[in-house]
Amino acid sequence: MAKEIKSINVSPSNEEATINVWQSFGWQFKSTQEVKTQDVQIFTGQDSDGTEHYQTTKGEHYVKVTFERDPAMPNYARLVELEETYNISPPVSPDLPSEFGCLWMVLALIGLVFFVVPGILIIVWRITRSAKSKKVYEEEFLAYTEKKKLWEQTREKAINEAKTLC
Repeated sequence: MAKEIKSINVSPSNEEATINVWQSFGWQFKSTQEVKTQDVQIFTGQDSDGTEHYQTTKGEHYVKVTFERDPAMPNYARLVELEETYNISPPVSPDLPSEFGCLWMVLALIGLVFFVVPGILIIVWRITRSAKSKKVYEEEFLAYTEKKKLWEQTREKAINEAKTLC
């Protein structure tokens, strides 16, 4: 059966760590290639006073690391399963609600200028709603931190088990 091939672009400082991680899942290091392009300045024109204008294009610098893995290797199915577990995206942190948005501030000011009582009611309503939103946020953030700890533990278990299987 043909071997699997995987190529990953990483920063030069992460090359060794990336190799170590993927070797844990049975991938054999095959090759590395450093890609570095230079910044380029392109002449775009000249003003009537003689000022020259250039456009600068930023270069790239990364390392392309290539691995291969034989599907006939021992524990292949379990290593693939552990790799998928390791690659699960981390949980997303909830957004902190804003106390007053710009639109609500403008509406409150218009209400205060034209109708003082409705303006005060809008402010009181937003403050009480903000307190409720913060409470919900704190509960969601607590759940998020628990999920993130579990996610980190799951990743760590997956890579540790994968290292023992190779």
